[in-house]
Amino acid sequence: MNSDYYVTLLLWIVLPCILWKVTPRNRLREAIATLLFFQMLTWLFSIFLTYFGLYKPPFRLFMHATKINWTMEYLVFPFFAILFQLNFPKNAHYFRRLLHYLFWVGMILSAMVLLGQISNMVNSDIESIIRSFFNFIIELWLCRQYITWLMDHPVYERLEQNEG
Repeated sequence: MNSDYYVTLLLWIVLPCILWKVTPRNRLREAIATLLFFQMLTWLFSIFLTYFGLYKPPFRLFMHATKINWTMEYLVFPFFAILFQLNFPKNAHYFRRLLHYLFWVGMILSAMVLLGQISNMVNSDIESIIRSFFNFIIELWLCRQYITWLMDHPVYERLEQNEG
């Protein structure tokens, strides 16, 4: 078994445990909605990039099922999206929110470079990093818009009131 499988196993153990510890109970629905929506976004963007030959991950867990890196698209990137969403400065000035976006995109890209250095899970060349920068800015913005709309919806407010 090569090191990529060990790194994948470690990610699948550590990242859910971190999410379990840092997600407040009263924001669990928001975290789950962020996870599912961001997984959908990364799947769509990855399929699109793969179709046009712009994305070819060197390591895939399910070689015959899909041409995308399942662990990165369904665990690692959504993990950072949840942390982005939970720590978003809602009432801050525009510049502070922009810095928040840049910080979390930088965290995602740093994780990509680190995983590219220690394993063969992602391509960490400059072209894929630049493409990923713009990709994640768009994905995080779309996810933020959706979650803001979802959490401000009157039906959600009624559900919250009925739980208490």
